[in-house]
Amino acid sequence: MKKLLWCLSIVITIFFYSNAFAQDNLQKTLSGLSSDAASAYVAPVVSGFGANLNSGWVHRIVPAKMYSLDIEFTVVGMGTFFNNNNKTFASSGSFRFNTDQAMNMTTDISDPNARQNIVNQIINQDFQVGISGPTIVGSKSQNVAISFPGKTFTYNGQSYTVPEQNIELSSVNGLLDNLSILPFAAAQLSVGTFYGTAAEIRFLPSIQLNSDLGSISYFGFGIQHNPGMWLDEPLPVDVSVGVYTQTMKVGNIFKSTATSFGIYAGKTFGTNLLGVSPYAGFSFETSTISVNYTRTIDTQAGPEDVNVSFDMKGENNVRFSLGASFTVLFLNLNADYSVAKYNTVSAGLGFAF
Repeated sequence: MKKLLWCLSIVITIFFYSNAFAQDNLQKTLSGLSSDAASAYVAPVVSGFGANLNSGWVHRIVPAKMYSLDIEFTVVGMGTFFNNNNKTFASSGSFRFNTDQAMNMTTDISDPNARQNIVNQIINQDFQVGISGPTIVGSKSQNVAISFPGKTFTYNGQSYTVPEQNIELSSVNGLLDNLSILPFAAAQLSVGTFYGTAAEIRFLPSIQLNSDLGSISYFGFGIQHNPGMWLDEPLPVDVSVGVYTQTMKVGNIFKSTATSFGIYAGKTFGTNLLGVSPYAGFSFETSTISVNYTRTIDTQAGPEDVNVSFDMKGENNVRFSLGASFTVLFLNLNADYSVAKYNTVSAGLGFAF
């Protein structure tokens, strides 16, 4: 059964990330964007990755015991919800056009020599432009568009005006096609108890998705402590504090780190062999994602590959979670819902001894 749960977490993760990102070639999509455009485009999954990583860590309060052997192995699934506001964006920033785009922008210039010279001027500089369209979780039938404000260029002492216009990027659409929830899954192992403390780890091995995307890997570590261990009288509910940190890599493009600190409370009704334990939590969290990809720009000397990299912070800062854990013999099932800037749901299935 443990092997089945382990395989389940791997299958869920690989199936989504290989199909959602690799088959549509994430690198190719991002290669058409400058860093300003790319940061707005991927913003929802930046917060989505971080929200997922900080979800579902605590679903059972560690006992207030000095010494005991408490082991739990669980497959945890998480999902971050996206709403319609996450599926489009409108911003501004720096952008460099390629030769084909510059040629389309200069169709009103009839002199071929002047047109070629102005095309060369366009592809060799960055412009401050408007950027709008679907985000990575938006509609696949829509494309990101660049709003060029217009500019006057000079060739052989004569002025030529390239008018204000919108340039649609045919290679950049809503890659994940109106995705409503970003899923993730991992195996989690909890070992305790020592002075009311349990250590917890989450992990996925480094697994090759395909040659385009590379591999995905994940590791997280945390500690949960029950301060009731130090009280003479037991509290009416079990209370614990927990701190967690983790890192996930998706190929060479995404690297996400996340941390959280929370206070949790729960109460068990029944026994360890047959019972239900409602729980709630309030936590502070942070997440950061590093994005790295290669963009090919056109120059008069020919195409040139440029490495583009930037860091972004997830929007979730605090969350409130409410859920319940159900125990039948050694089998444990839990589910919870978290309210934050990006709401999440998590569920786990595993064994507790």
